[in-house]
Amino acid sequence: MTTRKTPIHRIDDGELLGFIAPDGSSWQALTLFGYLIERTSSQEAAEAILRERGLAFLMGIWQYLDEDDDHWHTCVLKEAYEHQVTVLPTTPMGYQDPDDYKLVTIDNPSETNLVKS
Repeated sequence: MTTRKTPIHRIDDGELLGFIAPDGSSWQALTLFGYLIERTSSQEAAEAILRERGLAFLMGIWQYLDEDDDHWHTCVLKEAYEHQVTVLPTTPMGYQDPDDYKLVTIDNPSETNLVKS
């Protein structure tokens, strides 16, 4: 992961949308916890991606690696911060099991323990 990240905030309320970062000859649009959304050819394009779909990218089905059983599980994101994400395990279709409500907190999420499905 790159070390020089520039935060991009929503204009109307200042909410953090994610980060942009140079990556050699291209630019990366990253979620607020550093997951790659898309590579672009320019800084402006990476910023536009975050403004258009940075927060929407967080929706949908993800997978997290459970350290206790060393297996990947489907989930949805409940809360996301720069260094911590809280997920809710789901069925592969993204439905919550009504008999099993548990939130899982992932510290310092990366592609090794949290990926978009």
